[in-house]
Amino acid sequence: MKRVIASLVLASMAFGSAFAADSYKLKVATWHAPEHPISKGLTKYKELLEAKSGGKIQVNVFPSASLGPEDTYIDSVKKGNVEMGITGTLMGRDVPVINLGELPFLFDGWDHAKKVFLGSIGQDMVAPLPSKAGVRNLTFFADGFRVISSNTDMSSFEKLKGMRLRVPNTPVYVEMAKGFGANPITLAFSEVFTAIETRVVDGQENPAATIRSSRFYEVQKQILDSKHMFSPRLLVINEKLYQGMSPDLQKAVNDSAREAAEYQWKISVDAEKEDLEFMKGKGTKIVTPDEPFKAKLRDSQKGMYEWFFGKYPDAKPYFDKIREVK
Repeated sequence: MKRVIASLVLASMAFGSAFAADSYKLKVATWHAPEHPISKGLTKYKELLEAKSGGKIQVNVFPSASLGPEDTYIDSVKKGNVEMGITGTLMGRDVPVINLGELPFLFDGWDHAKKVFLGSIGQDMVAPLPSKAGVRNLTFFADGFRVISSNTDMSSFEKLKGMRLRVPNTPVYVEMAKGFGANPITLAFSEVFTAIETRVVDGQENPAATIRSSRFYEVQKQILDSKHMFSPRLLVINEKLYQGMSPDLQKAVNDSAREAAEYQWKISVDAEKEDLEFMKGKGTKIVTPDEPFKAKLRDSQKGMYEWFFGKYPDAKPYFDKIREVK
C-alpha cells in the first residue's frame, strides 16, 4: 500500500512539474532607464517572445535597477530567483575572456563591434558561461561607445590628470582610468547621479544614451566625445530554466533574442548622434578631441594592455581575431 501511495505521489509531482513547465513568467532585470535603447530592446524582446511562444511565455521587464544593482540581480539569475538579466563584463568574473570585450580603443566602429559580438567570436567568448556560471547568453545588445562627462575642463588630455572619475567596479575600467591619469572611484550605477550632484566625483564615463536617459546632463555640463571604449551587454537566462524548456520554446527564446538584438543595435547607432545633439541643446559643451588628443588617449592605455594580457594571457588569441575582423 505504501508503495502504491508513493508511486501516486511521484506521479502527481511529475504531472505537476510538466504542467508548470508548459508556461513561464520571466522577469528580466536591467539597470538602464526605460528610455534607454537597452530597455527598448528588451521591450522588443518581450513582444517577440510572447508572440513566438504563442503566449506560453510572459515577459516582465524591470528597468532602472528596480530589482537591485547588476551584481545583485545577476546573482539572482544564477540562483534562478530572477530568470533573465542584462549584464556586462561583470561576467568576466566567471569567464575572464569576456573582459576583453571592453578593452579601450579595441573597435574601429559600430560595424566592427557588431561583427565581433553577433558573430562567431562573440559566441566563443561566452560559450563557457553555462558550466561556469549557470547562465546562458542569448545574444549581445549594444550599450555603445563610451564618453566622459564632467564639470571640469576637458579641452586637452592633460586636463584629465587627477580627475575623480567614477567607473564601474571592474578591473579593466580602473586600470583604464589610471592610464588617463585620473583617480578611479568605483560606485554602483544607482549612486552616480547623487555622487555627481554632490561633487563626490568630478566626472563619470558612459555611452551618450546612458548620460541622456539617466539625466546626468542636468548636473554635468561638459562631455568629452572620447569614444574610448565600446560596451556590449549580454542578455542572459538561467541555464536550468532554459534546459527545462521544450525545444519549441527554446527556439522561440533564441529567435526572439536574435531579432531583438538586430533592432536594438540599429536604434543604438541611430541614437548616438541624436543624444549628443540633444544634450548640446540643453547647454552641454561637447568637446571633440583632435588627432593629437586622440593619440594621447590611445597611448595612455599601453600599460593597461600589458597588465591585461599579463593577467589574462588566454585572451590574446581572441584579441588577435578581433583585430583581424574587417
